[in-house]
Amino acid sequence: MNRRSFVKSAVTASAAALAGASAAHAADGGNGERQYIELRHWSIKTPEKNKVVLNFLKNAAIPSLKRAGIGRLGVFNHLPDKKYPEQSHDVYTVAAFDSLEQWQSLGDHFANDGEFLEAGSDYLMTEQKDPAYERIDSSLMIAFEGYPGLKKPRKSKDRIFELRRYESRNEVMAKVKIDMFNNGELDIFKKVGLDGVFYGEMLIGANMPNLTYMLGYDSMEERAKNFRAFSKHPDWNELKNVEKYRGTVSHIDAMYLKPALFSQI
Repeated sequence: MNRRSFVKSAVTASAAALAGASAAHAADGGNGERQYIELRHWSIKTPEKNKVVLNFLKNAAIPSLKRAGIGRLGVFNHLPDKKYPEQSHDVYTVAAFDSLEQWQSLGDHFANDGEFLEAGSDYLMTEQKDPAYERIDSSLMIAFEGYPGLKKPRKSKDRIFELRRYESRNEVMAKVKIDMFNNGELDIFKKVGLDGVFYGEMLIGANMPNLTYMLGYDSMEERAKNFRAFSKHPDWNELKNVEKYRGTVSHIDAMYLKPALFSQI
């Protein structure tokens, strides 16, 4: 079996995984219907392997998606902070889909895209004992009714993104917290300049039940300023004291990300 045939066979066998890892929809919010949002975390041990994965996403995945008429992939590296001080070589990708069928169809496209197979061969042909990455964790969400699709935030020179996860003690409380976002909290975010990329209800993933969302900033100073404005906003002080919304969140986790130079978000 020649090199290209071997790669094609491997891609066909894992088409769904590759599709989810590297697909994104071009529209900002689609046609108003709630999109599916997939977040992927690529566990990577070394800077050399980080480069292999990034090159694959840049040179193989994104061009192939463009040929398929699909074109928005957010690609991010971890940004150290107080909670996660050590530099990680992990990669995060964000993708949006108008339907599950759209996601499923990408597998066949990748498997039959010769340019994709050739451009991605360094990634696809890594040795079994020396793979490009350790594992991929995938989370599938559906966008909030009040924010139905993935959006690209405003452009700035030095962009920083924050990925936030709100866990709830049970499924009912998670739904109530989403209701809180849809009925006031999203509006307050907009008023104080908190720039959303997506807001998703977790369907499949770790630490369920939870909602997960992403914000974009020009700087950490802007982040601090806008969250201070949020916490002091009279609409928030009123909303957070509505009885049914109390105690809906049991744990909050957050991390910061820096987009790759070629990231489409």
